[in-house]
Amino acid sequence: MEKNEETPLFWFETSNSVCSRHQFQPDGQLSVILVDDSRPLYQKVAGSFMNKFFPSGYPYSVNEGYLRYTQFRAVQHVTSAAMSVLSTQSLLIAAGLRPTPAQATAVSWILKDGMQHVGKIICSNWGARMDSEPKRWRLLADVLYDLGMGLEVLSPLCPHLFLEMAGLGNFAKGMAVVAARATRLPIYSSFAKEGNLSDLFAKGEAFSTLCNVVGIGIGIRLASTICASMQGKLYIYTQCLKR
Repeated sequence: MEKNEETPLFWFETSNSVCSRHQFQPDGQLSVILVDDSRPLYQKVAGSFMNKFFPSGYPYSVNEGYLRYTQFRAVQHVTSAAMSVLSTQSLLIAAGLRPTPAQATAVSWILKDGMQHVGKIICSNWGARMDSEPKRWRLLADVLYDLGMGLEVLSPLCPHLFLEMAGLGNFAKGMAVVAARATRLPIYSSFAKEGNLSDLFAKGEAFSTLCNVVGIGIGIRLASTICASMQGKLYIYTQCLKR
């Protein structure tokens, strides 16, 4: 007796000049294929942006507050990436102003980076507390990171204290990195719906990467213009703190 294969169920949906074909795959996943798109170019670009950087089915696939959180992260990532360029520039200037041999400066630079690992180790001991209050620890991570960058930006004013200021700055940034990473999954879990945590996490990381690239570009531009002087760096740093 010949066995008839089941025909996959599919349907067409039309909305805002867009026609798409929807079909459930054998594994239960929903496949969406674009059939016709007569929208203006700017709407196509906006739609493509949403598809690449927001979870599938947004806004119905996430809980309330996701957009506000994403906006907060966008501002935070752009400003932090821009300030990281300026703080690195300040560290290089401070290291060059030290009246010490090049070998001693190199050792100080390595020790400065080592302090970040110390900060990570210490902050990891508080992991259990981060599970109970992820949002508070996420905000604390931003405060620590801003503090660390501030110390690095100010380092050219005290080149003789380069190791102390740069080391303490990296220590604070190390703690901030651990706190931010540890609270990321609990926060994403609070926004996820219908088992789409992986999609939400992946799109969130892609969006963060985009913001970091934009921030680095802004930082490079500022470093050669407004922030070529210490006064300019301090002005931009204080403006970033107001975000």
